[in-house]
Amino acid sequence: MTKLEVHLDRARAYREDSQRSKDPGSQVELWFLSGYHYIEACAAKHRLHIQQHRKVPAELKRDRSIFRERTTEIIEAFRYLDYEARAKFVYGASGAKADLQRARECFDTIVVICEALLK
Repeated sequence: MTKLEVHLDRARAYREDSQRSKDPGSQVELWFLSGYHYIEACAAKHRLHIQQHRKVPAELKRDRSIFRERTTEIIEAFRYLDYEARAKFVYGASGAKADLQRARECFDTIVVICEALLK
């Protein structure tokens, strides 16, 4: 398997797992993991490898060729999942229904953009 295939398989597996989960913390973590692997799959299509989720925003800013005009949208969606949603739902218990909805919307944004680029 190529790196692209590995990341895409993981992204889709985490996405499927998130659909089965009823726990908001688990859903958010699985959306985050899936989103990360979708982004890595898109990077792999361009023969790039980000390597760590913490590097996603900086690497995407540095090389805007992956998502072009949608780079900022991807960065903002990923940052929300990583820094805000995970803090509220995975590490704490302070997330509200609106926060979970926003996390889902951010995840959906990443999926839609990445799936379109990977066709």
